Amino acid sequence: MPAHHHPARKKFTRFASKQPFRFGLPNVSAELTQASDNSPAYLTRTTSLLRQQVLANAPSVKIISDTVHPDVLARDAWADTDFDRKRVLFLIPDDAIGDCVGMALFLRAFAVKYPRAKIAVLNSGSASDIFATLSDVTVFQLFISVKRLKTFDYLIDFSEMEGWKDIATMPVNPEEALCEAFDISPIPLASKRSPKLAPGARIGILPMASSPLRTLPPALVREIAEFLAKAGFDITLILNAYQGVMKKYKDTIGPFDQPNIRIVDGFKTIGNLVSFISEQDYVVLADSGPAHITKLFQTPGIGIYSSASAAILQGRHQNLLPWQSTYRGDFCEAPCGLAKLRATVSGTIGCMGSLGVPVSELINLPVNSDKSLAERLVTEKPVPCVADLIAKKEPLFTFLRKDLGI
Repeated sequence: MPAHHHPARKKFTRFASKQPFRFGLPNVSAELTQASDNSPAYLTRTTSLLRQQVLANAPSVKIISDTVHPDVLARDAWADTDFDRKRVLFLIPDDAIGDCVGMALFLRAFAVKYPRAKIAVLNSGSASDIFATLSDVTVFQLFISVKRLKTFDYLIDFSEMEGWKDIATMPVNPEEALCEAFDISPIPLASKRSPKLAPGARIGILPMASSPLRTLPPALVREIAEFLAKAGFDITLILNAYQGVMKKYKDTIGPFDQPNIRIVDGFKTIGNLVSFISEQDYVVLADSGPAHITKLFQTPGIGIYSSASAAILQGRHQNLLPWQSTYRGDFCEAPCGLAKLRATVSGTIGCMGSLGVPVSELINLPVNSDKSLAERLVTEKPVPCVADLIAKKEPLFTFLRKDLGI
């Protein structure tokens, strides 16, 4: 093994197929669908949907190994390696939208420093459309052939970044962390934020996050939509049809009488969502993937944060003005840092404030999902830091009026 190289932290599956095949995820743009290339074998991450739901049941497929660790460039050599004119494949550790936006922003900076390098990403999964916004970056959403793998000079495993194993529960800023790890300056950002809007301007409201800790209360969402519509703006409320709580959440918000408010249940692909955000004049968002997507286009708006820190998640990006919950209770105060619900030893699911326990008693992630609990937390009884957003809504509306000049 070459110096400064070692086996990847993530395990991959090596498989072969007797027949040609094509595969792509249903929530990824069709243009990113992959096809076999007559290679004797292929690699996919063992945790990918392709491995878990397709390969095991495909009669023409033979699983060769589930314990492949490709040879990758060691973390301590990233900053000291010259990637000029090299072919570099980045292994993506997860497909969470926010994390992948941060990785994509880093890759923009990487391409600026090494304009003659050839860049590709592997196992970008549902977030493949995020990486497709980058010019001259090859996207392998689910697998790569052994033939193509051999063409790369370097493989880099992003899961070697410090703190990545905790990213599901404690937010980090991948763009800044990766730029620092590679000793690369982030790309410059637009210097001027000008959210003053004319009547008829397009405003997107995206209130749903993957966790009840970060989803905006339906009553607050309704008031914001009606307030902006009365001010003469064209409002689109975007929900998330892929989330099991969406129907209950939509029913709780209820229908609108104003003709300039429309509700969209969700988009089929992340690419559709990316396009929508790029077209908006202004956005109002929960702490969620769409809030991160605004960084790609510097779309102006307001980000409303509860359990997670706006300062950490937005980092240097000032296109969204942050509104942070100021809840303080006996067991926690916002932002506590949790990104997802936790579970006690006995299996009770919640957060410190909702359960009335210290963080030391919430040491586990929930083993099973509980739809009824999730629905209740996002519609009837939000966790304290989210409920605080309703209790202190007047300062939020003053903040919004000032930013829009209305």
